[in-house]
Amino acid sequence: MRGALGIYTLHYAAGRGAVKRAALALVLIVSLLAAAGCAPATDGTGEGGGSHGIVPDVIGMTEAEAGAALEEAGYVVGDVTTAESAYSDPGTVVSQDPIASSSVAAESEVDLVIAAP
Repeated sequence: MRGALGIYTLHYAAGRGAVKRAALALVLIVSLLAAAGCAPATDGTGEGGGSHGIVPDVIGMTEAEAGAALEEAGYVVGDVTTAESAYSDPGTVVSQDPIASSSVAAESEVDLVIAAP
């Protein structure tokens, strides 16, 4: 028997371990969503209410511009390192961690890599 979405219902295939597979699939999906940042925000007590935001894209900005953009978004500049870059202007951000558009707790550090002069 097929369900509303054209998927066999669990009671049809329960004798073949479908319930265990479905439970395992559910655990896997929830784990992947949590790892992708789609889990409910918490404040460390297990309760909702933690303050999260979206990390801005600061690639291509100067270190000062990136710091201002991060501060405005509620983040702080973490470790700043330099690296050679053939594709970026010296003194500009070539990478950041966490990456842009990540959902991260407010006041988290964002590490920057700046193109070497």
